[in-house]
Parts: sequence; structure tokens; C-alpha cells
Amino acid sequence: MSPFVLSVPEVVTSHYVIATSEPPADPYAVVPWRVPEPFRKPAIEALKTPRLGIFTIDAGEATWRLDDVLACEEDRRRIRESSHQILLVHQALTVEQPHREQVARAVARALADATGGVLIDPQARQVLLRDGLARAERGWFRMGDQWFGTRYDVDEAARRLHPPGGDPTACGCLRITLLGLRRFGLPDLAIDKVACAQDLPALNLLRAVASRLLTDQWRWCRERPARPTRRLDDHPKIEPDDFWAFWGATPYLDGRPVITRLVTSSATTLEVAPPDGYAGTVADWSREVLAPAMPPVVGCPADEDSAHARSAGGGA
Repeated sequence: MSPFVLSVPEVVTSHYVIATSEPPADPYAVVPWRVPEPFRKPAIEALKTPRLGIFTIDAGEATWRLDDVLACEEDRRRIRESSHQILLVHQALTVEQPHREQVARAVARALADATGGVLIDPQARQVLLRDGLARAERGWFRMGDQWFGTRYDVDEAARRLHPPGGDPTACGCLRITLLGLRRFGLPDLAIDKVACAQDLPALNLLRAVASRLLTDQWRWCRERPARPTRRLDDHPKIEPDDFWAFWGATPYLDGRPVITRLVTSSATTLEVAPPDGYAGTVADWSREVLAPAMPPVVGCPADEDSAHARSAGGGA
């Protein structure tokens, strides 16, 4: 095990897109009173500065792709048929995250509400939900609140090596990428050569690693706000608590610690791999180590959501 150096940008940039056919004449005027507390005052202040910009363009002039974002069919139709796109561009100091990013997304939600539009997160490659508990930003930061999207890439050549009827845990045809960390000053995370049948343990490992890296980075930034780099252990021990912290939930299933290896594959991506000394493939590691260690949870409510549901339903 040895540390490697991770660059920490002083400033990070994020984008949100609202697809709409009802663009406001003055988007700055429709926002402030629609932004809920505790984000209203910082939103009003940010809108007066260059760090939060709002631009409206004709949909046909947009230069970014939206056809591959995760969305329901109704939202896809609305995006295709929209006449305009409102682009929100946000810049913040890394040391001010995640609060500044919550302010920006609260403004983007207000714009979507004001225009009846579809709110898209291009960095996470997904449409943001607007129903129930997902409709508004929390007063605290929960990583599981659609801040991170997932991209699945299939290696067809690897899939053909394991025809239907073979062992589904041995194919190694998936590459899973967790998107959206760059707005917080970290590279995106990826794990390669995952078996189709073991995608959930691998995805949950990426979520747990993201939870650990973000928590450590924000602590580090508070203590050393002017440092452009930090040293990172390339074989971190990921605990079950890291996974549950991602969801803001109390553990209700058992898990085990996992030693993993981090490899810098590019300036924008960290690869998550088996530790040095593991003799098998990633598919073997997923089956033998990750599946028993990572809780088999697709998603779960935060503790406060469960309390809210019990209160609303009158249950114990």
C-alpha cells in the first residue's frame, strides 16, 4: 500500500439544463421567491455574481447531447419537443462544497418549476425527479439524492465469450462508471470487467468509495483550504458505514470491510480494482469478495425520510 497524489482544484464548475417551451423573459426575476429556505438568501446573493449564470437558447442551437440521459419516456418526449433550453452554469470554490452546489441545484429546480420544464443534470447524465421527497433540496447533504449517475458500458466481445446458458458471474463484460463527482473536485469512479450478474455489488462499492473520498476531501479542504494536492492511500479500506453514509441511513443489513485499489486512469477518472495480490479476475473478486461484503440494496430512504413516512401514515 502506498499513497498517490490527487489534484484538488481551487474552483469547480457544474451545469444544469432545463428543457422547456415556456422560457421566461427574465429568468433571474422568476427564481428567488421560488427557492426554499435555507437556500433562498445564498441563491439571491449568488444570482448577483458571475459565479451563477443563466442563459436561454433555442433548442436547435444547443451543442450538448441529451439523448443519452437517464429519463422516463415522458420526459424524453418533453425534452425532444421543447423549444428552448435554459442553461445554468455554476462555479464555486471546492472548499465551499457541497453547500454551494445545493444552492445552485435549488435555483435550477426553481427555474424548472417556473417554466414547467424538465430538469437535467448533464454531469450525472440523468433527469432529476420532481415528485415526493425528491422535489426539494434538503437542508443537509445526502449523497444518494441523485447527485451521482451511473453509466453502464458493455464489451460485446467479452459477452460473446460467455454465451447464454453459461455462468453469468464469469463474463466480465461490464464497465460501470459513477458520474458527477467532478463538480465536487474529485474524478469520476469506474470499475471494469464486471460480470453481468454482479453489477449491484460493484455499483455499491463505487458508491461506498465515493462516500469515503468525498467525506475525506471535505474534511481535508476545511483543514488545508489552500493546498492544491493531497495524498491518497491507493489501497483504502472501505467500511460498511461508508455505504450507509451515502444514503444517510442507519444500517439494517450486515456488511464487511473491503480493501480495494485505486488507479488513476485519466485526469477525470479513478479506476477501482481488486487489491494487489488478489489472484483472480474482477468477476471473481465481485463474486467472492464484493457480493458477501456489500449490502444488496438498490437504494434506501434516509433516516429522516422513514420518520417522515411514519408520521404521515400515523404508524409506529
